Amino acid sequence: MRYTLLYIVGLLCFTVQGVKAQSQVDSRIAVNQQVDDKTFVVIIANEHYKHEESVPYALNDGEVFKVYCQKTLGIPEKNIKYVPDATLGEVNFALYWLDNVLKAYDGSGRAFVYYSGHGMPDEKGSEAYLLPVDGFSQSTEGALSTRALYKKLGKMSSHQIVVFLDACFSGAKRDGQMLASSRGVAIRPKVSMVEANTVVFSAAQGDETAYPFRQGQHGLFTYHLLEKLQQSGGCVTLGELSDYVTQKVKRQAVLENNGKPQTPTVVAAQQNADWRQWQLAAVAAKDYETRNPTVANNNIAPAGSPSGKEKRNQAIAPAGLPSGEEKHNQAIVPAGSSSGKQMMKASPVVADLITQGKKAVRAMDYQKAKECFTKAADQFDTEAYYQLGLLYANSNYDGYDKEKATTYFLKAANHQHLEGMYQAGMILLGSDNAAAKVWLGKAAGRGHAAAAKQLSRLK
Repeated sequence: MRYTLLYIVGLLCFTVQGVKAQSQVDSRIAVNQQVDDKTFVVIIANEHYKHEESVPYALNDGEVFKVYCQKTLGIPEKNIKYVPDATLGEVNFALYWLDNVLKAYDGSGRAFVYYSGHGMPDEKGSEAYLLPVDGFSQSTEGALSTRALYKKLGKMSSHQIVVFLDACFSGAKRDGQMLASSRGVAIRPKVSMVEANTVVFSAAQGDETAYPFRQGQHGLFTYHLLEKLQQSGGCVTLGELSDYVTQKVKRQAVLENNGKPQTPTVVAAQQNADWRQWQLAAVAAKDYETRNPTVANNNIAPAGSPSGKEKRNQAIAPAGLPSGEEKHNQAIVPAGSSSGKQMMKASPVVADLITQGKKAVRAMDYQKAKECFTKAADQFDTEAYYQLGLLYANSNYDGYDKEKATTYFLKAANHQHLEGMYQAGMILLGSDNAAAKVWLGKAAGRGHAAAAKQLSRLK
């Protein structure tokens, strides 16, 4: 009998600035010719929180992990459920879905669950929690405890469950600062026990912080996890993976974070003596292909944007957005204009406002940028709508607001702004896929390569 192998990968507690270089693990992907149609994947990547600071790189981690699942481990796309910016309900539904799949396969399937986002302790430091995007760190009611998670996994029809958490539960964020709920000091929560069928990999121990790898645009733990998958072609045991990742993370963390430690740990039930022999792919991938991150990675910013975090996989769609192929939101039409579909030529004053706004963005003076773009938008300038969309979608901006970003991208799109169409489609993914396909289709129809690529990946 083949046994189920379940992976839960979490990437939590980072707050970092974007970087421009793309990591090699994102672009050079091992491709396995063997198909594994009995492996099922849940990927939860939480970057944009309603009540907490964003977690930069979380969406990139989720997206690239999905690529490795498909390419390196040979898992069909239909077997993968990707949930960006997941609420507590969506997290629970994903686990419910996985449980039912494993039951249907009578324990013969395998599964990966990838979690990325914030983690936190409770007030007493007695328990660790995963924080969905609709939760907040002052309360555990909207969070999922690791104890409850491990209990659910232990009851699933599987003999092998592996949990990877690129996570810290000390109350720290990715930059080492504390979440709003913390008391200004790191907390060492108790380690939740696991069932005999479960092994837990954690990126950091006790009161440590799980740090980012800025150059690689990933969490440090996740980066080296992907790196080992790349090097081994996916054919690696958990023992080999543990040894490699632990050594790499321990050494790099102290060098890049002023001597601060990060020590990955593994927790397994005492009776589970052979976990180190559990293997990922049965056969190593021999071929490699080049992936263009600017096309496949939803975190990469378009030309002229201030950082690599502007694109969103999920947003709240404005009320009234039709889902038909040829229908639009009603655009705001300038006085005297016969159609909102014609882009207006900017006056010298408006053009100067746009130029000054872009300079302010590059200088990270987001308040000045907002003032410049808003003044230009008041003159019904299409580029200003687009730039305001980028600004409100920028997780570095204190005024980050998904709904406003969506509104401005749609205004630009309705005025035939090509990048506005593409961004409107990207930001609607996950909340209104029908509308997302409409805008991606329109951008693709006008020759936007990234939109065409993204559209081809949607079913």
